[in-house]
Amino acid sequence: MKFASKHIKLMPIFLILGPILFLVSDPIGYNLKEQQKINSSKVQHKELIHDHDKDIIDHKNPETQKRMSIYHYNQGNKFLKKNKPEEAIRNYKMALHHNKSFEEAYINLSTAYLRKKNFILSEKTLNTLESINPKHPLLHYNFACYYSLVGNIPEGIKSLNLAISYGFKNYQNLEIDPDIDNLRKNPQFQKLRSLILAKE
Repeated sequence: MKFASKHIKLMPIFLILGPILFLVSDPIGYNLKEQQKINSSKVQHKELIHDHDKDIIDHKNPETQKRMSIYHYNQGNKFLKKNKPEEAIRNYKMALHHNKSFEEAYINLSTAYLRKKNFILSEKTLNTLESINPKHPLLHYNFACYYSLVGNIPEGIKSLNLAISYGFKNYQNLEIDPDIDNLRKNPQFQKLRSLILAKE
């Protein structure tokens, strides 16, 4: 009985201290949980950062490489259509960073360089593609555009002829593309137009 009565006397003290301890300890626990959430959120965001310039993330998975390459290629096309060659160039280069044999990315990169009148880099890009696929029809069409713009008409006609022989048949492009205006003045251009019409 002494034991029980002793505890009964201490009950008011426990009743006062209990809520105080709860109020003090609970915010600490809450703050710790919130801090953990913030830290884990920072980690997740850091993992999502994709910095190509610094090459922080190494995409070893071939499927990931392919997806990122296509994504940047499509972004490049959007910018090229909006006549923003700088942004297009940046995205095409990213596409090639993920897939060094992405032929269409080389084609459109060379086109973006032509828009900027950067003939040296356009030719360099086309030469790289030529080492990958020398029979790509758009490779030779873009060479024709390049030679037309720099005023080398004989090489432009030769490249256009190669493009047609490898399967280029976009007659409408041949009619309206301003990059080949200089080639249209050449008598041989009419023969090349006839070649395309014969293939349709």
